Amino acid sequence: MEVLIAAVVIVGLSFLALGFNIFFRKDGKFPENEVGKNKKMREMGIYCVKCEEGRKFREAKRKQKAKINVNSLQLDIERLSC
Repeated sequence: MEVLIAAVVIVGLSFLALGFNIFFRKDGKFPENEVGKNKKMREMGIYCVKCEEGRKFREAKRKQKAKINVNSLQLDIERLSC
C-alpha cells in the first residue's frame, strides 16, 4: 500500500511540474505545435507539408502550361491561302 501511495504522489508531482507554466500563469496557454499555425516555424521557413505540396503542384502545373514544344508545331499552309 505504501508503494502505491508513493507512486501516486510521484506521478502527481511530475504532472504539476510538467504543467507548471500552464497551470500557474495568467496567460496559461499551451504552446501552438501545429506547423501551419505556429508563427515561429513560419518565420523559420517551415510550412505545413500539405500546403507546401499543393504550392509545388500548382507551380509545376503553371510551368507545364507555359512550355510550348516548338518541334511539334506544324503550319498548315493550305488553310492559310485564300
